[in-house]
Amino acid sequence: MTANRVILLIAVVVAAWGVYHAVGAYLFNHNPWRGVVVLGCVAAYLGFWSLMLSARRARLERQGRER
Repeated sequence: MTANRVILLIAVVVAAWGVYHAVGAYLFNHNPWRGVVVLGCVAAYLGFWSLMLSARRARLERQGRER
């Protein structure tokens, strides 16, 4: 299994975990905003994580070209 596939699998599991908690937050008192907030936080986390991974990839490619 390649590193990219493992990272994608982790991202999918985190997203599923977020959906599970968002549904639970909604069912707590049937307020849809609770679920929206949970999903927004999970999406922000995954977006930041993907930005950091792409910045790392670009930095490693630049360092490889300079040598």
